[in-house]
Amino acid sequence: MDAAKQRVGDVVGAVKNNLSMATESGLRVVRQYSDEGRTLALRTLSEANSEAGTVVRNAWSSFIQLVQRLKTSAREVLDPSVLYEELRIFFRDEIARNNAFAILIGLGFGTTGGFMLGMWLARPHLPTPIMKSIASTSFRDPDNVVVCQTAVPQFQHASDILVRVRAASLNRIDRRIAFGYGRTLRRMIRTYNSTYDPELPLVLGRSCAGIVEAVGTGSKSGLEIGDEVWLATHWYEPGVASEFVVVPETRVSRKPFLIGFEGAASLPYSGSIALNLLDAHHLTEHTCKGRQILVQDACSPVGCVITQLVHKWGAHVTATCHTRSVPVINNLGAADIITFDNEHFRSNFIDVNVEKSNFINELTSRPKFHYIFLTTRLGYDYKFLEKFLTKDGVIVDAVEPEQSTDDYGVVGRFFLGTYVRCRKVAAVLFRTSVDWGGPHLCHLVLERLAGFVNDETLKTVVDRVYTPNEVERALEHICSEKSIGSTIISFR
Repeated sequence: MDAAKQRVGDVVGAVKNNLSMATESGLRVVRQYSDEGRTLALRTLSEANSEAGTVVRNAWSSFIQLVQRLKTSAREVLDPSVLYEELRIFFRDEIARNNAFAILIGLGFGTTGGFMLGMWLARPHLPTPIMKSIASTSFRDPDNVVVCQTAVPQFQHASDILVRVRAASLNRIDRRIAFGYGRTLRRMIRTYNSTYDPELPLVLGRSCAGIVEAVGTGSKSGLEIGDEVWLATHWYEPGVASEFVVVPETRVSRKPFLIGFEGAASLPYSGSIALNLLDAHHLTEHTCKGRQILVQDACSPVGCVITQLVHKWGAHVTATCHTRSVPVINNLGAADIITFDNEHFRSNFIDVNVEKSNFINELTSRPKFHYIFLTTRLGYDYKFLEKFLTKDGVIVDAVEPEQSTDDYGVVGRFFLGTYVRCRKVAAVLFRTSVDWGGPHLCHLVLERLAGFVNDETLKTVVDRVYTPNEVERALEHICSEKSIGSTIISFR
Protein backbone atom coordinates (compact mmCIF):
# COMPACT_ATOMS: atom_id res chain seq x y z
CA MET A 1 0.00 0.00 0.00
CA ASP A 2 2.75 2.40 0.90
CA ALA A 3 4.58 1.57 -2.29
CA ALA A 4 1.50 2.41 -4.37
CA LYS A 5 1.08 5.79 -2.67
CA GLN A 6 4.73 6.48 -3.30
CA ARG A 7 4.33 5.82 -7.01
CA VAL A 8 1.25 8.06 -7.26
CA GLY A 9 3.11 10.88 -5.53
CA ASP A 10 6.01 10.49 -7.95
CA VAL A 11 3.68 10.69 -10.93
CA VAL A 12 1.96 13.85 -9.61
CA GLY A 13 5.29 15.50 -8.95
CA ALA A 14 6.50 14.65 -12.46
CA VAL A 15 3.31 16.17 -13.96
CA LYS A 16 3.77 19.37 -11.94
CA ASN A 17 7.38 19.65 -13.05
CA ASN A 18 6.39 19.21 -16.70
CA LEU A 19 3.63 21.87 -16.43
CA SER A 20 6.00 24.32 -14.80
CA MET A 21 8.59 23.79 -17.51
CA ALA A 22 5.98 24.23 -20.26
CA THR A 23 4.70 27.47 -18.70
CA GLU A 24 8.19 28.94 -18.44
CA SER A 25 8.94 27.98 -22.01
CA GLY A 26 5.68 29.69 -23.23
CA LEU A 27 6.47 32.88 -21.32
CA ARG A 28 9.93 32.99 -22.82
CA VAL A 29 8.46 32.71 -26.32
CA VAL A 30 5.90 35.50 -25.64
CA ARG A 31 8.60 37.80 -24.25
CA GLN A 32 10.80 37.11 -27.23
CA TYR A 33 8.10 37.97 -29.78
CA SER A 34 7.02 41.01 -27.77
CA ASP A 35 10.56 42.36 -27.78
CA GLU A 36 10.87 41.76 -31.51
CA GLY A 37 7.53 43.58 -32.18
CA ARG A 38 8.55 46.58 -30.06
CA THR A 39 11.88 46.79 -31.87
CA LEU A 40 10.14 46.63 -35.28
CA ALA A 41 7.59 49.33 -34.30
CA LEU A 42 10.29 51.69 -33.08
CA ARG A 43 12.28 51.16 -36.28
CA THR A 44 9.17 51.87 -38.44
CA LEU A 45 8.24 55.02 -36.49
CA SER A 46 11.77 56.31 -36.76
CA GLU A 47 11.80 55.78 -40.52
CA ALA A 48 8.32 57.46 -40.87
CA ASN A 49 9.45 60.47 -38.88
CA SER A 50 12.51 60.75 -41.05
CA GLU A 51 10.44 60.63 -44.26
CA ALA A 52 7.80 63.06 -42.92
CA GLY A 53 10.50 65.48 -41.90
CA THR A 54 11.96 65.27 -45.35
CA VAL A 55 8.55 65.97 -46.95
CA VAL A 56 7.85 68.92 -44.64
CA ARG A 57 11.28 70.38 -45.27
CA ASN A 58 10.80 70.05 -49.03
CA ALA A 59 7.33 71.68 -48.85
CA TRP A 60 8.60 74.58 -46.74
CA SER A 61 11.48 75.09 -49.11
CA SER A 62 9.08 75.19 -52.10
CA PHE A 63 6.82 77.68 -50.26
CA ILE A 64 9.77 79.96 -49.55
CA GLN A 65 10.78 79.83 -53.19
CA LEU A 66 7.21 80.66 -54.28
CA VAL A 67 7.07 83.65 -51.94
CA GLN A 68 10.38 84.88 -53.32
CA ARG A 69 9.12 84.57 -56.88
CA LEU A 70 5.89 86.42 -55.97
CA LYS A 71 7.89 89.23 -54.39
CA THR A 72 10.02 89.49 -57.47
CA SER A 73 6.97 89.47 -59.78
CA ALA A 74 5.16 92.02 -57.62
CA ARG A 75 8.11 94.37 -57.78
CA GLU A 76 8.15 94.03 -61.55
CA VAL A 77 4.39 94.43 -61.95
CA LEU A 78 4.01 97.30 -59.50
CA ASP A 79 6.93 99.15 -60.91
CA PRO A 80 5.33 102.37 -62.31
CA SER A 81 7.50 102.42 -65.37
CA VAL A 82 6.72 98.78 -66.18
CA LEU A 83 2.99 99.29 -65.49
CA TYR A 84 2.91 102.41 -67.65
CA GLU A 85 4.63 100.58 -70.47
CA GLU A 86 2.17 97.67 -70.30
CA LEU A 87 -0.83 100.01 -70.32
CA ARG A 88 0.63 102.01 -73.20
CA ILE A 89 1.07 98.83 -75.22
CA PHE A 90 -2.47 97.62 -74.34
CA PHE A 91 -4.19 100.89 -75.27
CA ARG A 92 -2.17 101.67 -78.33
CA ASP A 93 -5.06 100.82 -80.72
CA GLU A 94 -8.70 102.03 -80.71
CA ILE A 95 -10.23 98.53 -80.49
CA ALA A 96 -8.46 97.82 -77.23
CA ARG A 97 -9.59 101.17 -75.80
CA ASN A 98 -13.22 100.52 -76.79
CA ASN A 99 -13.12 97.04 -75.28
CA ALA A 100 -11.70 98.35 -72.03
CA PHE A 101 -14.35 101.08 -71.88
CA ALA A 102 -17.13 98.53 -72.47
CA ILE A 103 -15.70 96.29 -69.76
CA LEU A 104 -15.62 99.15 -67.26
CA ILE A 105 -19.21 100.18 -68.11
CA GLY A 106 -20.37 96.57 -67.75
CA LEU A 107 -18.62 96.22 -64.40
CA GLY A 108 -20.22 99.46 -63.21
CA PHE A 109 -23.74 98.47 -64.22
CA GLY A 110 -23.28 94.94 -62.93
CA THR A 111 -21.99 96.11 -59.57
CA THR A 112 -24.77 98.68 -59.18
CA GLY A 113 -27.48 96.23 -60.25
CA GLY A 114 -26.16 93.53 -57.97
CA PHE A 115 -26.04 95.92 -55.04
CA MET A 116 -29.62 97.12 -55.63
CA LEU A 117 -30.88 93.55 -56.08
CA GLY A 118 -29.18 92.52 -52.87
CA MET A 119 -30.73 95.44 -51.00
CA TRP A 120 -34.17 94.56 -52.41
CA LEU A 121 -33.83 90.91 -51.41
CA ALA A 122 -32.57 91.88 -47.96
CA ARG A 123 -35.47 94.27 -47.28
CA PRO A 124 -37.70 93.36 -44.33
CA HIS A 125 -40.84 91.51 -45.41
CA LEU A 126 -43.66 92.99 -43.37
CA PRO A 127 -46.91 91.04 -43.16
CA THR A 128 -49.75 92.50 -45.26
CA PRO A 129 -52.39 94.01 -42.94
CA ILE A 130 -55.84 92.56 -43.45
CA MET A 131 -59.35 93.69 -42.57
CA LYS A 132 -62.88 92.37 -42.42
CA SER A 133 -64.91 93.04 -45.57
CA ILE A 134 -68.25 92.13 -47.12
CA ALA A 135 -67.35 90.87 -50.57
CA SER A 136 -68.51 88.79 -53.48
CA THR A 137 -66.35 85.72 -54.07
CA SER A 138 -68.04 84.58 -57.28
CA PHE A 139 -70.37 85.90 -59.96
CA ARG A 140 -72.42 82.67 -60.22
CA ASP A 141 -72.83 81.11 -56.78
CA PRO A 142 -76.11 82.23 -55.13
CA ASP A 143 -74.30 82.31 -51.76
CA ASN A 144 -71.39 84.30 -53.10
CA VAL A 145 -71.55 87.26 -50.70
CA VAL A 146 -69.66 86.51 -47.49
CA VAL A 147 -67.58 88.14 -44.78
CA CYS A 148 -63.94 87.58 -45.67
CA GLN A 149 -60.45 88.91 -44.97
CA THR A 150 -59.05 91.31 -47.57
CA ALA A 151 -55.91 93.43 -47.70
CA VAL A 152 -56.09 96.91 -46.21
CA PRO A 153 -56.04 99.34 -49.17
CA GLN A 154 -52.94 101.47 -49.71
CA PHE A 155 -52.63 105.09 -50.78
CA GLN A 156 -52.53 105.47 -54.57
CA HIS A 157 -52.05 109.25 -54.57
CA ALA A 158 -50.59 111.72 -52.12
CA SER A 159 -54.00 113.34 -51.68
CA ASP A 160 -55.90 110.18 -50.69
CA ILE A 161 -57.74 109.78 -47.39
CA LEU A 162 -57.82 106.64 -45.21
CA VAL A 163 -61.13 106.19 -43.38
CA ARG A 164 -62.00 103.73 -40.63
CA VAL A 165 -65.54 102.68 -41.55
CA ARG A 166 -68.18 102.69 -38.81
CA ALA A 167 -71.23 101.94 -40.98
CA ALA A 168 -71.85 101.19 -44.66
CA SER A 169 -75.02 100.89 -46.71
CA LEU A 170 -75.87 98.09 -49.12
CA ASN A 171 -78.04 98.95 -52.12
CA ARG A 172 -79.80 96.95 -54.78
CA ILE A 173 -76.99 97.78 -57.18
CA ASP A 174 -74.65 95.85 -54.87
CA ARG A 175 -76.73 92.73 -55.37
CA ARG A 176 -76.47 93.18 -59.14
CA ILE A 177 -72.71 93.75 -58.86
CA ALA A 178 -72.40 90.53 -56.85
CA PHE A 179 -73.90 88.67 -59.82
CA GLY A 180 -71.63 90.25 -62.42
CA TYR A 181 -73.03 93.69 -63.21
CA GLY A 182 -70.33 95.68 -65.03
CA ARG A 183 -67.73 92.92 -64.64
CA THR A 184 -66.31 93.29 -68.18
CA LEU A 185 -65.67 97.03 -67.96
CA ARG A 186 -64.43 96.69 -64.38
CA ARG A 187 -61.97 94.01 -65.50
CA MET A 188 -60.67 96.24 -68.31
CA ILE A 189 -60.25 99.21 -65.98
CA ARG A 190 -58.38 97.09 -63.46
CA THR A 191 -56.07 95.71 -66.17
CA TYR A 192 -54.68 99.17 -66.89
CA ASN A 193 -54.38 100.28 -63.29
CA SER A 194 -50.90 100.94 -61.95
CA THR A 195 -51.36 98.49 -59.07
CA TYR A 196 -52.45 94.88 -59.03
CA ASP A 197 -56.00 94.54 -57.78
CA PRO A 198 -57.54 91.05 -57.92
CA GLU A 199 -61.02 90.78 -59.42
CA LEU A 200 -62.29 88.64 -56.58
CA PRO A 201 -63.14 88.97 -53.78
CA LEU A 202 -64.97 92.17 -54.80
CA VAL A 203 -65.92 94.40 -51.86
CA LEU A 204 -69.52 95.67 -51.99
CA GLY A 205 -71.15 98.80 -50.58
CA ARG A 206 -71.59 102.16 -52.32
CA SER A 207 -71.53 104.57 -49.38
CA CYS A 208 -70.28 104.68 -45.81
CA ALA A 209 -69.50 106.89 -42.85
CA GLY A 210 -66.52 106.73 -40.55
CA ILE A 211 -63.53 108.48 -38.99
CA VAL A 212 -60.45 109.79 -40.79
CA GLU A 213 -57.53 107.53 -39.91
CA ALA A 214 -54.81 109.08 -42.10
CA VAL A 215 -54.47 111.98 -44.54
CA GLY A 216 -52.17 112.06 -47.55
CA THR A 217 -49.38 114.60 -47.53
CA GLY A 218 -50.75 116.23 -50.69
CA SER A 219 -54.35 116.56 -49.51
CA LYS A 220 -55.95 120.01 -49.66
CA SER A 221 -59.34 118.94 -48.32
CA GLY A 222 -58.79 120.40 -44.87
CA LEU A 223 -59.68 117.09 -43.24
CA GLU A 224 -57.75 115.99 -40.19
CA ILE A 225 -57.28 112.72 -38.36
CA GLY A 226 -60.32 112.08 -36.19
CA ASP A 227 -62.83 113.96 -38.37
CA GLU A 228 -66.19 112.25 -38.88
CA VAL A 229 -66.81 111.91 -42.62
CA TRP A 230 -69.03 110.23 -45.20
CA LEU A 231 -68.32 109.21 -48.77
CA ALA A 232 -69.62 107.37 -51.85
CA THR A 233 -68.06 105.31 -54.61
CA HIS A 234 -69.04 104.36 -58.17
CA TRP A 235 -70.35 100.94 -59.22
CA TYR A 236 -67.18 100.20 -61.22
CA GLU A 237 -64.90 100.79 -58.22
CA PRO A 238 -64.24 98.58 -55.17
CA GLY A 239 -66.91 98.99 -52.52
CA VAL A 240 -66.66 100.48 -49.04
CA ALA A 241 -68.29 97.78 -46.89
CA SER A 242 -65.05 97.03 -45.05
CA GLU A 243 -63.24 98.14 -41.92
CA PHE A 244 -60.98 100.54 -43.84
CA VAL A 245 -61.26 102.35 -47.16
CA VAL A 246 -58.95 104.66 -49.12
CA VAL A 247 -60.66 107.28 -51.30
CA PRO A 248 -59.61 110.39 -53.23
CA GLU A 249 -60.05 113.61 -51.29
CA THR A 250 -62.65 114.77 -53.83
CA ARG A 251 -64.96 111.90 -52.86
CA VAL A 252 -65.15 112.50 -49.09
CA SER A 253 -66.66 115.24 -46.92
CA ARG A 254 -67.53 115.88 -43.30
CA LYS A 255 -70.78 114.18 -42.36
CA PRO A 256 -73.76 116.10 -40.96
CA PHE A 257 -73.35 116.75 -37.25
CA LEU A 258 -77.02 116.04 -36.48
CA ILE A 259 -76.95 112.33 -37.38
CA GLY A 260 -74.93 109.29 -36.38
CA PHE A 261 -72.79 107.01 -38.52
CA GLU A 262 -75.65 104.65 -39.43
CA GLY A 263 -77.85 107.48 -40.65
CA ALA A 264 -74.95 109.16 -42.46
CA ALA A 265 -74.07 105.96 -44.31
CA SER A 266 -77.55 105.83 -45.85
CA LEU A 267 -77.35 109.05 -47.86
CA PRO A 268 -74.14 109.62 -49.91
CA TYR A 269 -74.88 107.31 -52.85
CA SER A 270 -78.68 107.49 -53.05
CA GLY A 271 -78.63 111.20 -52.24
CA SER A 272 -76.08 111.88 -54.99
CA ILE A 273 -78.27 110.04 -57.50
CA ALA A 274 -81.31 112.05 -56.44
CA LEU A 275 -79.50 115.41 -56.63
CA ASN A 276 -78.01 114.54 -60.02
CA LEU A 277 -81.45 113.73 -61.43
CA LEU A 278 -83.05 116.84 -59.96
CA ASP A 279 -80.23 119.04 -61.28
CA ALA A 280 -80.36 117.40 -64.72
CA HIS A 281 -84.06 118.32 -65.04
CA HIS A 282 -83.65 121.75 -63.44
CA LEU A 283 -85.79 120.97 -60.43
CA THR A 284 -84.88 123.37 -57.65
CA GLU A 285 -86.62 125.21 -54.84
CA HIS A 286 -87.48 127.89 -57.38
CA THR A 287 -88.92 125.64 -60.11
CA CYS A 288 -90.75 122.93 -58.16
CA LYS A 289 -93.66 124.95 -56.87
CA GLY A 290 -96.98 123.67 -58.17
CA ARG A 291 -95.45 120.74 -60.06
CA GLN A 292 -97.24 117.41 -60.08
CA ILE A 293 -94.59 114.74 -59.41
CA LEU A 294 -95.06 110.99 -59.16
CA VAL A 295 -92.41 109.00 -57.30
CA GLN A 296 -92.70 105.28 -57.99
CA ASP A 297 -91.61 103.25 -54.95
CA ALA A 298 -91.03 106.21 -52.69
CA CYS A 299 -89.76 103.89 -49.98
CA SER A 300 -86.58 103.09 -51.96
CA PRO A 301 -83.42 104.99 -50.84
CA VAL A 302 -83.52 107.30 -53.89
CA GLY A 303 -87.30 107.65 -53.66
CA CYS A 304 -87.07 108.78 -50.03
CA VAL A 305 -84.65 111.59 -50.95
CA ILE A 306 -86.60 112.79 -54.01
CA THR A 307 -89.89 112.76 -52.12
CA GLN A 308 -88.54 114.90 -49.32
CA LEU A 309 -86.71 117.45 -51.47
CA VAL A 310 -89.46 118.16 -54.02
CA HIS A 311 -92.01 118.34 -51.22
CA LYS A 312 -89.89 120.91 -49.35
CA TRP A 313 -89.52 122.84 -52.59
CA GLY A 314 -93.29 123.12 -53.04
CA ALA A 315 -94.21 120.28 -55.42
CA HIS A 316 -97.31 118.13 -55.04
CA VAL A 317 -95.95 114.63 -54.54
CA THR A 318 -97.84 111.44 -55.38
CA ALA A 319 -96.01 108.37 -54.15
CA THR A 320 -96.45 104.63 -54.54
CA CYS A 321 -95.45 102.24 -51.78
CA HIS A 322 -96.46 99.17 -49.83
CA THR A 323 -99.25 99.37 -47.34
CA ARG A 324 -96.82 98.95 -44.43
CA SER A 325 -94.75 101.93 -45.67
CA VAL A 326 -97.58 104.49 -45.68
CA PRO A 327 -96.75 106.11 -42.30
CA VAL A 328 -93.12 106.62 -43.30
CA ILE A 329 -93.88 108.02 -46.76
CA ASN A 330 -96.59 110.27 -45.37
CA ASN A 331 -94.07 111.63 -42.86
CA LEU A 332 -91.61 112.32 -45.71
CA GLY A 333 -94.11 114.70 -47.32
CA ALA A 334 -96.11 112.75 -49.91
CA ALA A 335 -99.52 114.41 -50.29
CA ASP A 336 -101.07 111.51 -52.18
CA ILE A 337 -100.15 107.85 -51.71
CA ILE A 338 -101.05 104.89 -53.91
CA THR A 339 -100.68 101.72 -51.86
CA PHE A 340 -100.40 98.05 -52.74
CA ASP A 341 -100.37 94.88 -50.74
CA ASN A 342 -96.95 93.29 -50.49
CA GLU A 343 -97.91 90.19 -52.41
CA HIS A 344 -99.39 92.17 -55.31
CA PHE A 345 -96.95 95.07 -55.47
CA ARG A 346 -94.65 93.77 -58.19
CA SER A 347 -97.45 92.49 -60.42
CA ASN A 348 -98.93 95.99 -60.49
CA PHE A 349 -95.90 97.34 -62.37
CA ILE A 350 -94.84 94.65 -64.81
CA ASP A 351 -95.74 95.67 -68.35
CA VAL A 352 -97.62 92.45 -69.21
CA ASN A 353 -100.26 93.33 -66.61
CA VAL A 354 -100.37 97.04 -67.32
CA GLU A 355 -103.87 97.04 -68.82
CA LYS A 356 -105.33 95.29 -65.77
CA SER A 357 -103.15 97.04 -63.25
CA ASN A 358 -104.71 98.68 -60.24
CA PHE A 359 -101.84 101.15 -60.47
CA ILE A 360 -103.11 102.33 -63.86
CA ASN A 361 -106.62 102.74 -62.49
CA GLU A 362 -105.27 104.86 -59.67
CA LEU A 363 -103.30 107.08 -62.08
CA THR A 364 -106.30 107.62 -64.33
CA SER A 365 -108.23 109.31 -61.54
CA ARG A 366 -105.44 111.82 -60.82
CA PRO A 367 -104.14 114.93 -62.63
CA LYS A 368 -101.41 114.41 -65.17
CA PHE A 369 -97.85 114.62 -63.94
CA HIS A 370 -94.98 116.86 -64.94
CA TYR A 371 -92.45 114.24 -63.83
CA ILE A 372 -92.60 110.51 -63.13
CA PHE A 373 -89.60 109.20 -61.21
CA LEU A 374 -88.99 105.43 -61.51
CA THR A 375 -86.73 104.36 -58.67
CA THR A 376 -86.80 100.56 -58.76
CA ARG A 377 -85.78 98.05 -61.41
CA LEU A 378 -89.06 96.66 -62.72
CA GLY A 379 -90.57 96.25 -66.18
CA TYR A 380 -92.38 99.32 -67.48
CA ASP A 381 -94.24 100.25 -70.62
CA TYR A 382 -92.88 103.74 -71.09
CA LYS A 383 -95.18 104.52 -74.00
CA PHE A 384 -98.19 103.64 -71.93
CA LEU A 385 -97.01 105.69 -68.94
CA GLU A 386 -96.62 108.74 -71.18
CA LYS A 387 -100.44 108.93 -71.24
CA PHE A 388 -100.31 110.19 -67.68
CA LEU A 389 -97.81 112.98 -68.40
CA THR A 390 -98.51 116.57 -69.28
CA LYS A 391 -97.55 117.78 -72.73
CA ASP A 392 -93.98 118.58 -71.66
CA GLY A 393 -93.85 115.86 -68.98
CA VAL A 394 -90.78 113.64 -68.50
CA ILE A 395 -90.22 110.09 -67.28
CA VAL A 396 -87.02 109.96 -65.21
CA ASP A 397 -85.39 106.58 -64.63
CA ALA A 398 -83.26 106.57 -61.47
CA VAL A 399 -82.11 102.95 -61.85
CA GLU A 400 -78.60 102.14 -63.06
CA PRO A 401 -78.92 100.98 -66.70
CA GLU A 402 -77.83 97.54 -67.86
CA GLN A 403 -74.24 97.33 -69.07
CA SER A 404 -74.12 96.11 -72.67
CA THR A 405 -70.39 95.42 -72.24
CA ASP A 406 -71.22 92.43 -70.03
CA ASP A 407 -72.37 90.55 -73.15
CA TYR A 408 -69.36 91.40 -75.33
CA GLY A 409 -67.49 88.60 -77.08
CA VAL A 410 -63.79 88.40 -77.91
CA VAL A 411 -63.92 91.08 -80.62
CA GLY A 412 -66.04 93.42 -78.53
CA ARG A 413 -63.72 93.06 -75.57
CA PHE A 414 -60.71 93.82 -77.77
CA PHE A 415 -62.22 97.11 -78.92
CA LEU A 416 -63.41 97.86 -75.40
CA GLY A 417 -59.88 97.32 -74.10
CA THR A 418 -58.52 99.70 -76.74
CA TYR A 419 -61.11 102.31 -75.78
CA VAL A 420 -60.30 101.99 -72.08
CA ARG A 421 -56.57 102.24 -72.79
CA CYS A 422 -57.01 105.41 -74.87
CA ARG A 423 -59.11 107.07 -72.19
CA LYS A 424 -56.56 106.11 -69.53
CA VAL A 425 -53.74 107.64 -71.58
CA ALA A 426 -55.76 110.81 -72.18
CA ALA A 427 -56.50 111.09 -68.46
CA VAL A 428 -52.78 110.84 -67.65
CA LEU A 429 -51.82 113.41 -70.29
CA PHE A 430 -54.46 115.94 -69.23
CA ARG A 431 -54.27 115.06 -65.51
CA THR A 432 -57.95 114.30 -65.18
CA SER A 433 -59.97 111.39 -63.81
CA VAL A 434 -61.99 109.10 -66.06
CA ASP A 435 -65.76 108.89 -65.55
CA TRP A 436 -67.17 105.55 -66.72
CA GLY A 437 -70.80 106.41 -66.03
CA GLY A 438 -73.09 106.69 -63.05
CA PRO A 439 -73.98 109.61 -60.79
CA HIS A 440 -71.58 112.48 -60.27
CA LEU A 441 -69.94 111.80 -56.91
CA CYS A 442 -67.85 114.52 -55.30
CA HIS A 443 -67.39 116.38 -52.06
CA LEU A 444 -69.48 119.30 -53.34
CA VAL A 445 -72.56 117.10 -53.71
CA LEU A 446 -71.92 115.61 -50.28
CA GLU A 447 -71.65 119.10 -48.77
CA ARG A 448 -75.02 120.01 -50.32
CA LEU A 449 -76.56 116.88 -48.82
CA ALA A 450 -75.01 117.70 -45.44
CA GLY A 451 -76.55 121.17 -45.62
CA PHE A 452 -80.00 119.69 -46.32
CA VAL A 453 -79.63 117.36 -43.34
CA ASN A 454 -78.33 120.00 -40.95
CA ASP A 455 -81.18 122.42 -41.77
CA GLU A 456 -83.66 119.51 -41.44
CA THR A 457 -84.76 119.67 -45.06
CA LEU A 458 -83.71 116.04 -45.45
CA LYS A 459 -84.19 113.15 -43.05
CA THR A 460 -82.37 109.86 -43.12
CA VAL A 461 -84.47 106.72 -43.48
CA VAL A 462 -82.76 103.64 -42.07
CA ASP A 463 -84.84 100.50 -42.16
CA ARG A 464 -82.59 97.98 -40.43
CA VAL A 465 -79.04 97.74 -39.15
CA TYR A 466 -77.15 94.44 -39.46
CA THR A 467 -73.76 93.17 -38.39
CA PRO A 468 -71.28 91.92 -41.02
CA ASN A 469 -72.07 88.31 -40.14
CA GLU A 470 -75.73 88.95 -41.05
CA VAL A 471 -74.96 90.04 -44.60
CA GLU A 472 -77.13 87.31 -46.17
CA ARG A 473 -80.17 88.51 -44.27
CA ALA A 474 -79.33 92.10 -45.19
CA LEU A 475 -79.24 91.32 -48.92
CA GLU A 476 -82.49 89.38 -48.73
CA HIS A 477 -84.12 92.34 -47.03
CA ILE A 478 -82.79 94.82 -49.61
CA CYS A 479 -84.26 92.81 -52.48
CA SER A 480 -87.55 92.17 -50.74
CA GLU A 481 -90.66 94.28 -51.23
CA LYS A 482 -90.77 95.08 -47.54
CA SER A 483 -87.66 97.25 -47.32
CA ILE A 484 -88.01 100.93 -46.48
CA GLY A 485 -85.12 103.31 -46.99
CA SER A 486 -81.56 102.07 -46.54
CA THR A 487 -80.15 98.87 -45.12
CA ILE A 488 -77.02 99.43 -43.04
CA ILE A 489 -74.07 97.22 -42.04
CA SER A 490 -72.45 98.36 -38.80
CA PHE A 491 -68.68 97.87 -38.27
CA ARG A 492 -68.63 99.25 -34.73
